[in-house]
Amino acid sequence: MKKFMRTRPPPTPAHPAQNSNGLSKGGGVRHERDGHHSTMSRYWSGSDEDRVPPGPLWEDPDFGLQLPERRRATHNVVWLRPHELCLRPRFLGDTSVDAPHQEETEQAVQIETEPPDQFAARWCVEVGEVGCSALCSAAAALALTPRLLARVAPPQSFRNGYTGRFRFQFWVFGSWREVCIDDRLPARATRTPHNARLLVSRSGLADDFTLPLLEKAYAKLHGSYGALAGASASVARALQELTGGVVQSFSPPRQPPRLLLQVLHSALPRSTIIIATTTQEKESVGRRLRNGLIAGQAYCVTGLARVREESNTEAGGALVRLRAPSGRGEWAGAWARGSAQWRALAAADRDLLESRATQPGHFWMSFADFARAFGRLELVHVGPDDWLREPSLQSKRAWRAVVARRRWRPGYNAGGPPSAPTAHANPQFQLQVPRGEPDECHVVVSVMQQYTVGARPTRLHAIGFALYELPPSAPPARPHLAHGFAELRPLDVTHECAAREVATFFTVPSGRYLLVPHTRLPHTSAAFLLRILTDRHTDVWEVNEDNAIIRDIAAEFEQEGWPVPKDMQSIVNKLLRKQETEEVEGEAVAEGLRCWRGRPSVELCRALIALRDPGLTGRVSINQLPPLLALLACWRAAVAGTRCGRRVSTYRLRALLWGCGLTASNKVLECLVLRYARGTTLAPEDCLLALARLHLAHERYRCLDAKLKTNPLSLEEMILMTIYS
Repeated sequence: MKKFMRTRPPPTPAHPAQNSNGLSKGGGVRHERDGHHSTMSRYWSGSDEDRVPPGPLWEDPDFGLQLPERRRATHNVVWLRPHELCLRPRFLGDTSVDAPHQEETEQAVQIETEPPDQFAARWCVEVGEVGCSALCSAAAALALTPRLLARVAPPQSFRNGYTGRFRFQFWVFGSWREVCIDDRLPARATRTPHNARLLVSRSGLADDFTLPLLEKAYAKLHGSYGALAGASASVARALQELTGGVVQSFSPPRQPPRLLLQVLHSALPRSTIIIATTTQEKESVGRRLRNGLIAGQAYCVTGLARVREESNTEAGGALVRLRAPSGRGEWAGAWARGSAQWRALAAADRDLLESRATQPGHFWMSFADFARAFGRLELVHVGPDDWLREPSLQSKRAWRAVVARRRWRPGYNAGGPPSAPTAHANPQFQLQVPRGEPDECHVVVSVMQQYTVGARPTRLHAIGFALYELPPSAPPARPHLAHGFAELRPLDVTHECAAREVATFFTVPSGRYLLVPHTRLPHTSAAFLLRILTDRHTDVWEVNEDNAIIRDIAAEFEQEGWPVPKDMQSIVNKLLRKQETEEVEGEAVAEGLRCWRGRPSVELCRALIALRDPGLTGRVSINQLPPLLALLACWRAAVAGTRCGRRVSTYRLRALLWGCGLTASNKVLECLVLRYARGTTLAPEDCLLALARLHLAHERYRCLDAKLKTNPLSLEEMILMTIYS
């Protein structure tokens, strides 16, 4: 028997402590509790058999012993470790209780081979006073995919290596976050010494503490136990944080029956977990309804079938197969075992349906009853990596995944909704669905904005996305979309909502499509995660451009012998008269251009001279001035045609570059906005300076490339270095 060592002298029996919270059973020995803390489990006396080093048990310094300030929530509460609540506590995947001498590498139990009665009892969940019913439903639903659940709650032991510390993992905005807790749990002390009752959720197995500890880690992730009872707690959110999949939520009673049936037909053969729950008040969670279902319990949709007896209904005789992981709460209406409809079936049909629903908690119900009985339907689309991880999903068709992390930045690509004049500036992604058999592709699109969890969650923006079909003749370049974007008509535009994630599941034929994530309001700054899942090979790429000079105006001026304009020639003659040499500096050029309207600055003139100054002398021959002045005149004309008022909108910067014979990648364009813009506009002088810097970057790169054929620098890296120089 494990023994506990006291950390302070026990109070005398005649005068018990005034703040005593009562007694509890711990390993068959009675112990008194003092205050809100467990006094018996501070120190653990291990034995050679248990292979536990003696010493103090770990206490979490970051998550205190607090409960939400609600009626009765903090009354007469003690915090106990599992060893004080039962003799031999267990954790999911721990077999050391049955085999104490088993090696640690053999401890992880094969959860998928757990006996059916033990499996059902484990997931017969009772939500506690401060428990989270959404987390309980999500965890129970994942019991049918044990490898996914084991990633969240990896196998741990209360014997081998036990220190009072348990670790869990939750998915937060594209990455898995580890959360470590101690195993002190809140319980209600009573007058009787052996009946301390957990206030958190608990399993039907009295010695299993997986769910209470998982719930505590989930509370720490969100900041407190009180946060789990807020309006933000939902089964969809819990499923997302436990799986990392793309989660869609439906309300079956509000969906057209044909559409809902089509969703089930499309999702069931694919790597998608489908969970149905009844919508009930928290007070009624766990109660059995008249139809046999249990309020708030998660039911996994596992199959569909058709029967001739129901073929005249709107759903065409569809039956839905569901499974309750707890093994209880089966449907008691039409098509339940023993019902009139079930008995009226032909023996062969009845045996066939029976053979497909052999596990405890499996049952059939008509599609019409399914749509009425369940208030929420969650679809968890699982990616290809998790499909490989989970054997129970490998009989289904795997999704192919494309993931991109991007950001809406005001002035660059925060263009707003499709109706906004700047919508073409939003990030754009093309999907190419090749022809094949069948000639259609199931697609799941998810746009998730960056968020934080904890005591201070971030304010969410209203986000969405639009899907366009591109004509076969449409070029892949963005400028076509910038000029003709208003002519495109979206196939689908999601309803923008202030949620973490907006997701849609649809089917498209072969062709080219344009996906545009957006925010409801233009100029909104937010990072987002785009996930695209397809059930067949699909080419997906971000619409981008190369960094190139498509028209060298200065070279055309020299090669084609353009006549020098009179005003330009007069400037050159004036400089010749003032200069003693045939070379000029930037200051002299700026002085000579004072007569031009909106005369260029000295900095701009120096940048122009650098285009013809490979030797880095700071000077240029006067004979080189006409091509440079022609280039400057062309730029000024393009800026004048692009600006609105006295300044140029940053959303029109790409069009300005095209007008000046340049193309730039998305990253370079973003860098230009960061470097030269003020808000969402550019001064004309800054536009000219940006053009000069881009030309200079190309010139420097050509020089390096000529000297070093094995130059490791890419053009884009060189451009970025030059802009920030």
